[in-house]
Amino acid sequence: MSDPQLLAMAAGGDQAAFQILYERHRDPVYRFAWAMTRSQADAEEIVQDSFLTLLRKAPEFRPEAASLRSWLLGITRNLCCRRRGKAAAESAGALEEASGDAGIEAALIRNQTAEAVRRAVATLPAPQREAIVLFEFEELSLAETAAALRIDPNAVKARLHRGRARLRSVLPRLAPQGRSESYE
Repeated sequence: MSDPQLLAMAAGGDQAAFQILYERHRDPVYRFAWAMTRSQADAEEIVQDSFLTLLRKAPEFRPEAASLRSWLLGITRNLCCRRRGKAAAESAGALEEASGDAGIEAALIRNQTAEAVRRAVATLPAPQREAIVLFEFEELSLAETAAALRIDPNAVKARLHRGRARLRSVLPRLAPQGRSESYE
């Protein structure tokens, strides 16, 4: 069943439909909330608030304008912005999962690299950090990232370009990874 159909059913009180939506989108919403707040408790609360807001604003969802996940991540972004306030706009990071079957040395290097990337991403201005996290870590398309951030795709490209340039200056020894300049 499609996300728009499930949302309509969930907004009408169908708990099973809500549960399916929640299970489908909970992890990306949590990862994004955590990346923006760096707090497990805040991220968990934001996930709950995001899904409650999703149900409350269900009539506003337009599937022709954005995917449900993009729209939901936009809701999550707004909640994160409200939570951290203007003064704490620079305090966040990104999440990278490590593979458990690699050798110990490779795992240590990967963990050190991931921590360096997390620290570097946390230094980015909030608009660049949001674009990098959604596009690179959540692997949204350019259009989906633009929809989640409620900005023009060209603005996303500009934020990605500036963010990557800043990361390259902070992380000169790390090899470029991710999707580089491929926007779609």
